Amino acid sequence: MKLLVLHGPAIEASRRKLGELRKKFDPDNVVVFDAQASSGQVIANLMTVPMFSEERLIIWENPIDVFEPPTTNYQLPTTLILWFDHIIDTKKWPGFEYLFFPESKEISVFPFLDYLAAHDKKAFLEVEKLKKANFDVHYLITMVFYLLRNLVVTPKTAPPFVKQKLAKQRSNFSKERLINLYRDILEIEFKIKSGLLEKDQAEFLLVNKFIGSLMI
Repeated sequence: MKLLVLHGPAIEASRRKLGELRKKFDPDNVVVFDAQASSGQVIANLMTVPMFSEERLIIWENPIDVFEPPTTNYQLPTTLILWFDHIIDTKKWPGFEYLFFPESKEISVFPFLDYLAAHDKKAFLEVEKLKKANFDVHYLITMVFYLLRNLVVTPKTAPPFVKQKLAKQRSNFSKERLINLYRDILEIEFKIKSGLLEKDQAEFLLVNKFIGSLMI
């Protein structure tokens, strides 16, 4: 079993790295837990013996519980990744390999997410900037899901300024609209993976789903 921690304030960089690692696994063998999951749930999944001994990836985002992974299944082809959107005390997670992503001047995906949340057509310009910086559409989709989840429920670990921003952004969306957007983005992701949609088309639709109706 491989144990890996990704942490640090450069969220876009760590998300990209997480996406790169995730691509190495069959999508059917990837399980993602959010911050609300308990250590018991994650351990139960770790202890599950796969039928065909294929490599499995388990991702736990911003875990609150601290736990020691079971040692009985260390020989199984399983990778456990803990992903944090902040700096953590590495002493709390012994036995893990750490990848730290410090703050930098790199291009950030968060202005793009803020434009989407504000229904601002500048989001189209941000997509072009991100493409030139080699941001992949799959990563953008992952971050849009991240935005939608945060608009539904504010992360408990979010700093005060983030909670205030999310509260303001949430006023732009009804619950029904958030549900519809989540379904629409899932459909876009499925069409990309199925070869039914080109990446350029997907990038346009990704933005248009948020602000298209407002541009009429």
